Amino acid sequence: MASINASCLFALFPAYVLLMPEQAQSGNWLAAQRIVWSCVILMFGLGYFGQFKQLLALVRQWRMYPIYALAALLVGCQFWLFLWAPTQGQTLSVALGYFALPLVLVVVGRFVYQERLRFLQWIAVAIASCGVAYAYLLAQGLSWIVLMVALGYPMYFMLRRRYPLPSHLAFSLDNLFLLPVAIIYILSFHSQIIAFEAFSAWIYYLGLGVLGSISMLLFLLASRSLSLTIFGLMSYLEPTLVFAVGWLLGERLDPGQWPIYLLIVLALLVLATDGLIHIYQQRRAVRPSQ
Repeated sequence: MASINASCLFALFPAYVLLMPEQAQSGNWLAAQRIVWSCVILMFGLGYFGQFKQLLALVRQWRMYPIYALAALLVGCQFWLFLWAPTQGQTLSVALGYFALPLVLVVVGRFVYQERLRFLQWIAVAIASCGVAYAYLLAQGLSWIVLMVALGYPMYFMLRRRYPLPSHLAFSLDNLFLLPVAIIYILSFHSQIIAFEAFSAWIYYLGLGVLGSISMLLFLLASRSLSLTIFGLMSYLEPTLVFAVGWLLGERLDPGQWPIYLLIVLALLVLATDGLIHIYQQRRAVRPSQ
């Protein structure tokens, strides 16, 4: 459920970005605000639930700072790209990256963590691969944006598995290490905007932090509770929901792009069928012993 809920919240981002205040002149500005407000929300939440001491204990482990910084860099690039690309006309490249990401996660899970796939899961992978291959034929090649999405997240999840931490503490550390960069950017390039921000703009930025924090926390929780292969296949739900939100907002697909989404939806249906069959088989195996 964490993976499904995370995908649903991530799918709301395109609609939320459309509400961007006039003062927010770029995706860079939104990314910086997201980090600042995520920090505020996370610190408040940790304090409220009595978890702040655990975070301080991690911060005092200065020998882990290179690992903390690397994790923050990997996930920070994704934060920035997710908000920067739509303002630069690079939404398609980001979408292609998110189509390739699940397949990379499946490959990592299979060959790095020796995770096994059931027959229907292999069928889902094959169908999704056809959709991704068709998408790249339409795009006529790879861009650095596609590679950053498709390779950056797997590296981040592998790092988190190598140095496991509770999801809320790991995400708090990520944002703490990104906070100085965000503040320097805001003060260096947009300090004059701050004085003229409307109250509604600050509410918008707060909402951006809430949406980003909850979705990413659920994403991290799912990445740890599921095998990397299943987590990867479930990640196809996100671009599918993003498409659905875009369609509701009035965006229309080029006729040549329909096969991509139809194949992805078919792969998700096969995966769901496999999950239901697996649950049924587990229940049948338990009944005789009861």
